[in-house]
Amino acid sequence: MGKEMELLEDFFSANDRFAKLLGFKIVELGLGCAKVETVVKNEHLNGADVVHGGFLFSLADFAFALASNSRNNLSLGISANILFQYSAKEGIKLSATAKELSDGKKIATYEVFIEDERNNLIATFTGTVYRKGINVV
Repeated sequence: MGKEMELLEDFFSANDRFAKLLGFKIVELGLGCAKVETVVKNEHLNGADVVHGGFLFSLADFAFALASNSRNNLSLGISANILFQYSAKEGIKLSATAKELSDGKKIATYEVFIEDERNNLIATFTGTVYRKGINVV
């Protein structure tokens, strides 16, 4: 990992307070891609005793933020969509893997797959960012 990528990882680890609150851990960060992991806890469950959709969206959104800002060009989400395919229960480890689909000067699109530790596809997320044209770090 290059120095700039290390600075970006440090920036997001320290400054994304919501991701920290939810227990998200950066596993990989590369140009146009990222992987984040977490373990579903009791407080992440909804009334049906499965992981809350908002928790899954937040996990995918964090991977999306990392991947889209990996070019050190401040990128902010302007559109996002999630499709839930499978539920997860307490104690299950989840990973969200983001990859770049398009990298325009002002607009870029990403896809995120959330999987559990058994490789079940939990959710698919797509998001688009607007590139501000200023450095993140």
